[in-house]
Amino acid sequence: MEFRILGRLEIRSDDGEPITVSQPLIRSAISVLVLKSGQALSSDQLQALLWEPGADGDRADRTGAIKTCVAGVRRVLSPDRVPPGHGGYRLRLGDRDTVDLVTFRDLLVQAREARGRGDPPLAAELYERALALWREPPLDDLPETSAVTGIAAGLLAERRVAREELVEIRLTLGRHRALVPELRAWVLDDPLNEYLWAQLLLALYRSGRKTEALQAYDEAHEMLEQAAGSEPGPELQRMWHRIKVDDPDLTPHPAPHPVQGQDGHSAQAARPPRQPLARQLPPDVRDFTGRETQRGRLRQLLASAAVATAPPVVQISGPPGVGKTSLALHVAHLVTPSFPDGQLYVQLAGASQTPRDPAAVLNEVLRAIGVAPADIPETLAERAALYRSRLAGKRVLVVADDAAAPGQIQPLLPGTPGCAILITSRNRSLGLDGAHLLALERLSRPEGLRMLGRIIGPHRVAAEEAAAARVVEACDGFPLAMRIVGARLAGRPTWPLAHMAGLLTDPERRLDHLVAGNTAVRALIEASYQSLDERAQRAFRMLAIAGPHDFAPWVVGVLLDDPSAEELVDTLVDKSLLSTTGVDQVHQPRYRLHDLLRDYAAEQLAGDAEAEPALERLTIGWLELVDHADSLVPRDPYFPPPSRFTPRMAVSDELVKRLIEPDPAAWFTSELANLRTAVTAACAAGRFRLATGLVLRMASHLHLHHLHEEAEHLWRIVAAAAEREGDAPAAARALFRAAKVIAADRGRPAEALPLIDDCAAVFAETDSRQDLARALELRAYSVQCLGRPYDARDDAEHALQLARKVGDPHTEFAALRVLGIVCSQTDDPERAVAACEESLAIARGLGDATYQASALYSLVRVHLAAGDFSRLPALCEEGLRLTESIGHRMGKAYFHELWGQANQELGRYEQAVAHLETAAELFADLGRPDDERRARASLGELSPGIR
Repeated sequence: MEFRILGRLEIRSDDGEPITVSQPLIRSAISVLVLKSGQALSSDQLQALLWEPGADGDRADRTGAIKTCVAGVRRVLSPDRVPPGHGGYRLRLGDRDTVDLVTFRDLLVQAREARGRGDPPLAAELYERALALWREPPLDDLPETSAVTGIAAGLLAERRVAREELVEIRLTLGRHRALVPELRAWVLDDPLNEYLWAQLLLALYRSGRKTEALQAYDEAHEMLEQAAGSEPGPELQRMWHRIKVDDPDLTPHPAPHPVQGQDGHSAQAARPPRQPLARQLPPDVRDFTGRETQRGRLRQLLASAAVATAPPVVQISGPPGVGKTSLALHVAHLVTPSFPDGQLYVQLAGASQTPRDPAAVLNEVLRAIGVAPADIPETLAERAALYRSRLAGKRVLVVADDAAAPGQIQPLLPGTPGCAILITSRNRSLGLDGAHLLALERLSRPEGLRMLGRIIGPHRVAAEEAAAARVVEACDGFPLAMRIVGARLAGRPTWPLAHMAGLLTDPERRLDHLVAGNTAVRALIEASYQSLDERAQRAFRMLAIAGPHDFAPWVVGVLLDDPSAEELVDTLVDKSLLSTTGVDQVHQPRYRLHDLLRDYAAEQLAGDAEAEPALERLTIGWLELVDHADSLVPRDPYFPPPSRFTPRMAVSDELVKRLIEPDPAAWFTSELANLRTAVTAACAAGRFRLATGLVLRMASHLHLHHLHEEAEHLWRIVAAAAEREGDAPAAARALFRAAKVIAADRGRPAEALPLIDDCAAVFAETDSRQDLARALELRAYSVQCLGRPYDARDDAEHALQLARKVGDPHTEFAALRVLGIVCSQTDDPERAVAACEESLAIARGLGDATYQASALYSLVRVHLAAGDFSRLPALCEEGLRLTESIGHRMGKAYFHELWGQANQELGRYEQAVAHLETAAELFADLGRPDDERRARASLGELSPGIR
């Protein structure tokens, strides 16, 4: 079967007959499945690709529409093309199937290999065949959703690069006359592509049409001015000037004739690849200037990934402010077509006081490349091995930004050819074997002038050339300094450059101390800092407390204890002391203090008497916000809700409602990194009780979204802080919470038992009977999971007695649940049912849906074990209704599985199949392979005739 998606969708059968698909949604679905062929898409992922999140229709409607749509796809392509289950929807391609996108990319690889061998005629032919696969309108049946738009833009960028590489080869071969019509069409299709315009000028000139070439420049000038509000860039201007003066180097030289090599291929001196212009792929640096030599070397090193026997490892080093990250991102965008399987970006925070743990980084990377949370291994070595396995056979570029030590990089190194890693670091060398090192130096004077001209306009630089040169010289060629100065000048169009040059040389501003290294960067930041008014300076200093992650404007108001201070964010952005990073999931603008600027802000904050109160205000602000968010999300089934804060001290009720009430889960997701930082900062300052309050109110969200590793990590941080402060009971309570996550959420009861025993000993020694009851209940749960039901029964009964004595219904509820399960395992079905019934009664009295669903789950299990099936359909139906109401998809899966088993015992086989299939699909979507296998095994036990 042949699939063509590079124009309007076309499908041909194995016999070459066209297959008609008339419904637009099915055409879009097939296009997406072809685009993602080989990759399993969950129902949610497929929905995101086909519909915008805010489009009409609720989640249930779209889930039904997805099933209907996939059924239509199966009717068109045959059911075995999109097999059911197995973790999601995927298009299965056979050995004889072809996809035009795959063919396009294969031809490009062959073309570039031919070019590298010195065979431009063959390369040109291969490029032409590849580009001929594209049809107008391009990618017509891909849905116009935000999830697909970026992918489509990347595909168009691949075509654009292929066109440009073909143009260069044709010009090398002297085929300029035949090239003119195509270049005319391509510049109309891509009018802002100055490289194509420049090559059109050259092709016209070499064809003896100088006047038309100069007219084409005028067309480009007018089009760029109208579309982008800017003049042609320096390369296009240079081409125009060379044509105007009849530069003899523009005259084509005869193309060398290929000679046969020993391998039968033609061979000639290979030409170095052209340096393409910057792409408009955010977040590339818009005013990137210079570095031609470094860009060329980096592109050459990274492009060698296609033929190298080991993945290239490239490190950019240099002092703060010299432009390491800007260069890395710029080059990464340029080489995107060479890495069609993706680009990964990881921020390692090496310059911060707490560089990121490589295990945590790999956890995020593995999630990003499609590994289910449940499938992520525990150890760093295992995660690194899985990461290398996922990258094997693919062409992926990894950009590791701001590395502090080799231990952060080693786990991120790809293991097989085809991939590459580009690293930035303040360290000149990280000691990585075989790494290519590039020490980045300051901009040259001409480059500095060009950069300043791009920021403030070339006409201002041309009008005051001497003053502009003084500005560049005072900045010492550091791009960060140039950007700060350029931003100030751009915001003050009436200022003469001589005035700015005078400020930069003013000794009272200490800018005369601009030298290489950190001192230079510190002086540049200080210059902007000193230009702020006192209130803005205070805001800048205080932002050092906010941490390394992006934040919303309210943070500034809390730090300064003045809600109107949010307006200072705009001031700091205007001064280039704060960066905008986009909009978060609750539609709040986000900002980030660059690492270097935050370091400087921290220096200014040292010894400031306002720092400690500001930190306490911010921590309490986070506590009050997370308290309200926690009150709006479903509870975890383990602990009662914490007490609520009324009245609030640090944040207003209006701010709380505006930020959180529209979507508490989205707010949690947006602020999770900042909440983690707040917990860490509070513990470091000895305020572990504040940190405990934060984690208590994060626990339900972390549980519901399966962020169990995060929860365990935070509780361990709190426990360590309490231990340092000498508060053993508080440390034990935090460690007990970590043990609960380990045993119940992460499914590792054996690992949790030593922690539980230690905590129980502390609770017994301090006569904390409520805490001891909870510890005994958790120990009972853990040992029954390990196959020791009689030991579990003793602990559960002891926990139940203590819970009743201290009047703790939540622990009484939990102990009864465990007691019911272990009685079922020890041949005491009557007491098992009685215990679970009592547990359910307590849950109903508490009025919490999560507790009721948990109690129902246990009750259904003991009825199944006792062979009493009559009540199970009603109990499962109630359980499903409750889990649906709180959005607990895992609970839904379990109740569908239990209901299927109950129907099987009752002889209702068709209903059993329906529930078990739903359970298996939910487990697959949730990344629970063991649970999915168990549900499918139950399906396999049913009669094939029934199924």
